Order: sequence, then structure tokens, then C-alpha cells
Amino acid sequence: MKKFLFLLFLAFFILSFTIPLMIYNRYTVNLPAPQNRIPTSLVVEYSDGTPLYSPKTVWIDFEDIPALVKDSIIVSEDKRFYTHSGVDLIGIARALFTILTTDEIQGGSTITQQLARTLYLTQERTWKRKIKEAFIAIWLEQNYSKNEILEMYINSVYLGNGVYGFPAAAKFYFNKTLEQLTPLEVAMLTATLRSPEKANPLMELNKDFTKNVLRKMKEAGFLTELEYSRALEELKNINIRSTNNFARSFDQDLFWMIVTELKELGFELGDLRSGFRVRTTIDKKLQELLMSNITKDQWAGLIVEHSTGKIRAAYGLGIINGRRQVGSAIKPFYYYLAFMAGYNLDDTLPDEPIKIGRWEPENFDKKFRGKVTIEYALAHSLNIPSINLFLKLGQGTVMNFLKNTLMISGFYPNDATLALGTLETSLVDIAQGYSAIFTGGLVVKPRIVEYVKDKNGYLYYSYTPALLNVVKAPKGLDKRSPVEASVLMLRAMEKVVTEGTSRSAQMPGRKIYGKSGSAENYAWFVGGDGKYLFILARDNVKEVSGLVVTPKWREIAIRTEIGYTPISLPINSKITRFNVMDKSESPTQPESMADETSQIENQKAATQTETVVKQTQSENPNPQKALSREEILTRVQNSNISANEIIESLKSFSPDERRSVLAEINSIAPDLAAEIYQKLLDQGIEF
Repeated sequence: MKKFLFLLFLAFFILSFTIPLMIYNRYTVNLPAPQNRIPTSLVVEYSDGTPLYSPKTVWIDFEDIPALVKDSIIVSEDKRFYTHSGVDLIGIARALFTILTTDEIQGGSTITQQLARTLYLTQERTWKRKIKEAFIAIWLEQNYSKNEILEMYINSVYLGNGVYGFPAAAKFYFNKTLEQLTPLEVAMLTATLRSPEKANPLMELNKDFTKNVLRKMKEAGFLTELEYSRALEELKNINIRSTNNFARSFDQDLFWMIVTELKELGFELGDLRSGFRVRTTIDKKLQELLMSNITKDQWAGLIVEHSTGKIRAAYGLGIINGRRQVGSAIKPFYYYLAFMAGYNLDDTLPDEPIKIGRWEPENFDKKFRGKVTIEYALAHSLNIPSINLFLKLGQGTVMNFLKNTLMISGFYPNDATLALGTLETSLVDIAQGYSAIFTGGLVVKPRIVEYVKDKNGYLYYSYTPALLNVVKAPKGLDKRSPVEASVLMLRAMEKVVTEGTSRSAQMPGRKIYGKSGSAENYAWFVGGDGKYLFILARDNVKEVSGLVVTPKWREIAIRTEIGYTPISLPINSKITRFNVMDKSESPTQPESMADETSQIENQKAATQTETVVKQTQSENPNPQKALSREEILTRVQNSNISANEIIESLKSFSPDERRSVLAEINSIAPDLAAEIYQKLLDQGIEF
């Protein structure tokens, strides 16, 4: 029995050493030298390749790093740095005790562990990562001196906004070298270590953490009482954006708009190190134009190519996901639905007093006109006729169309006030919704990343339009195609600018289609042409949009190409009329338009289709027989057809038929539909 117990103890003793040793070897045997893993700052470019954001990584040798920087880091992050062996068991025990006995969460990672995480691991919070981190920290301690470890840490630790290392952060946040930093600025950078994204010097939370760092520096004797008091006084009034030209020109919201999309694409900011290059869709001239003409604390602007979704400029308050009531800018969405349902521009709507429960809505001018045409109601943004149209369509139908067809997210009211834009949503969502109107039913998500490459030029991602949906009218409201509805909607939006509430958006020699919107404290103008959508919003405003936002929109737009590109849809074509006001489903004569122009447009469309077919035949003398609509959809259902095969067949279809098939494909296989959409754009095939 004694022999058995001895052998059991011996086995336990051996395993207690060999298992950790095996794990240690597993995690450290092939580790590259840390010098080869030092991260560099992320490079972000405008669409033309010029730097949008490119803070340079700066390396400073240990002996050149100011003592106050070293001391502030050690006293705040790892007091026993020079005595432990990579893992601080006392610190871990203290952190666990604090977590168990208070609500405060403390980390037990040493400077060496943090360096191990920065150089070799991800930021995921798992026990497996913590174990790896501990063993790599021990390996670092065995192979490098304390001063070398601290030098690597100071030059490589992440300090928010894509900046790595204290030297680069000093330049980015304060436009100084490390030697030039004041005690307060040193403390502000050190405070950033606790939460680089939420508590960097550009964020208000940094001040609270900085006070704690200053206190620790004073208690450790690194600051005198006078220096401590002076730093606290300076902290009250410091504003990094107003004192540093670099920080003032850097738009943190735009940066995080880019980062958010990168995360959606599968990238983590911490992974995009070692010289990754992100080319954006942002046009430098348009971006600088926005930034120089609107103030960020009151305005927000977004310029998008509606057919591709490429964001060309984005600037202002809450540009990522800030939500505002949209006011009358919502009206084109359900007018668009009404046109698909068969309503006509000259159909009339009642403009008379109405009461919905306790709500008695009014027009802005508090007047009633008896009856007005749909075109007039939209052009002059009349509330009562619009509410009547909204109620005819049905609140549930409109809400479903906004949410599930146009895919607009936000806070929706559960009542008829939705008709007047009490929906709270973002500029990006509004652009997404309007893209359907300008493209004839294609719901394209605005995106900002053109491509991602590593330092060797390897392409990790390249832009593809995000086709979220192809508009398909609800059953019973599908008398017209989305293209025909877009044509009517754009005609009405042209009247908004030429004769209605947004006449101040007019520009000589240009054609603008737009709609203004005013809500409590918010004002909007959405305007565009055959290529661009430009959305401008202002907060904390009492005046209507036409007096404030629309003139500013014009002031900016006139310095761009907006208004010169014609709409690609058959804007002058004849549109079949329906008598939906009388519940009749029988089409009557076409809506009056210039017959000669209409014939030209129709002949042009037919000629383009014929040309595509002839080109295909000349390129391929023995073309494969074009598949029918049913054959295409069946093979899509069975996942045995490629995008190229579909496109070859679509070449023999009319533009309207192509769009209709694309809508069906999108409901079955959205990724395939997006691929087809991209290739149709690339090949210049009308749809």
C-alpha cells in the first residue's frame, strides 16, 4: 500500500511539472521574434490612394523614453513589473478578490502579458487565451530583459483609433514627441490603456481615468503636489480637438464607420496591423467640401452613389448610426408604394380636416384646399392628403414595406404619425431607402470599404455592391412595376424642386430630384440625380427645411457634379394609368406625356436590347440557347446555375424582365443576386 501511494505521489509530482512544460513548449516553441511582430498603425486611404488616416509608427529606444512615461505606466499597470517573472500571482489574487467582493472589475495581466497579447494573440476573452498569454509572457521574460520588454511594450501597445505605441500616440493626439509631453498628457495616454476605444484622449471618459493615473503618480512620488494640482486644473479645460490640428482634421466618427464595416466583413481592428492598407470609397474633394461647409455638432451629410452604394463623403454628428426623426422625407417611400399600387400623379386626395383618435393633424400652413392631386400634395409636402394616402394603403402595409422591403431600421411609432415621419432612423438607412426610388427598385446598402490589402499587396477584400433587396410590391398592390413606380416618383420629386417646397435647391443647367423633411428639432433635404444621392440633416433647428437645410444643400451641391447625370430609367416613357380610386383594375389610356419623346425612349430601350443580343451572337457564333425565366429560377432553386449562365440568358430579356428575374433570384439566393447585379453593372447591361 505504501509503495502504491509513493508511486501515485511520484506520478502526480512528475505530471505537475511535465504537463505545464508540455503546454509551455506547445505555445512557445515556434514563436517568431517579437521584433517581427511589432504592429504598425493602420493606413486608411481616400478613393484616389491619398492618405485619409495614416499615423506613422515611431520607435524610441529605451534610454530615450522619458522616465515619467515609464513610471506612469508601471505605477498604473504593473507595480511589481521588475520583480515578477511574467505572471504576477499576487496581482491575480488581488484582482480575483476585488471581483468577488466588489462590483469593480480589475485585470490581473502584467505588462509582459499585455505585450504577449499585443504581439501574438487576439483580444478575445477566453480562458484558453489567458493560458496562452501567461505561457508566452513567461517565455518573453526568459528571453528578454525587463527593459527590453518595457521598450517593446511602450512602442507597440494599442492606444485607440488604430494607433500603436506611445510615440505614435503622442504625435496623433497631441502633435508632440514623447519628450515634449506634459505630465497631464503622459497621464492621459497612460489612462488610455484601460480602454483604448472608449477612453482615449478624444473621449470624455478619458478624464475620469486620467485623474486616477495622476493620483497614483503623485502617491508614488513621481509628481509633486504642485504638479498634481496644476495637472488637475489643466484637465478641466483641455480639449484635444481644439488644440491639435491633426486631431481636429481626424474625424473619429468616419474612422469608426470604416472600422464597423471592416468588422462586418470579418476583420478586427487588432488584426489589421503590420501595415494593412484600407482603401475607402471616400472622394477626397467631396469629403473636404462637406467638412469645410458644415459644423459637426449641428449637421450631418452623406453623399452616396445610389446604384453601387459607394459612400463618397460622410461627415457630421451621428453619421454612423445616429437616429433622427425624418419628417416629410419619409413621404416618397409610401408614395412610391402607392404608384406601384396603381395610383396616378393626377389622382386627387382629400385635403380636409381629419381626426384620428385624439390626433388632429394639420398642414404646415394650417390651410385646407379641399382636394389636391398626388403630385401637388408631394410637391408642397401637404400633410393631410399624405395621411389620407397612407391610410388608404394601410399602416401595416406601409410599415412592412419600410422594414422588410426597403429594409430601413430604426424606431417606428405604432400609429399613423408614421405618415409624417416620426420614424427615427439614420442617414445611411434613408440613403438605402431612396436608392430603390432612384434605381427602379434596387435596395443597395451604402458601404465605405473599397479594398483591404496587407503590406505585401495581398488582396483580402474587394468591393462588391451589397444588394439587400429588389423591390417587389405586396400582392394586390402590384399593378405597376418598381421601375414604372420609380419613374412616377422621380417626376413628382422633380416638381418638389421646380415648383414645390424645395425650390431653393434649383441649380441652373442641372436637374435635381429631391424631398425635404422637417420634424421636431430636425430638418432634412434629400436630393440626387442619375448618379448621386446627397442627404443633409441639421439638428436643433426650429425653422422648416426649406429655409435652412435646402439652401445649405445647394451651397454645397453646386460645387459638385450633382445634377448633371441624367436618370438611367426611362423617365419620359408612357406609364399606364389605373383607376384605383374607383377600385377598378382595368388600365385606361397612358398618362399624358410627350409622345415623340416617349417613342424615342421606347425605341432606344428596344435598340439596346437588340444590340446586346447581336453582340452576344457575334462573340459566340454558336450561342447556348437562352434559358427561360422558369428554367433560370428552377436551376437557382436547385443551386446548379452560375451567375455567368444567368447573365447570358438575361441578355435576350428586356430590361424590365431582367429586373423582374433579378428580384425573384434575390428572394431565393441573395448572394447570387448580388453577384449578378455587380456583373450587370460591370458589363453595362441595362436592367
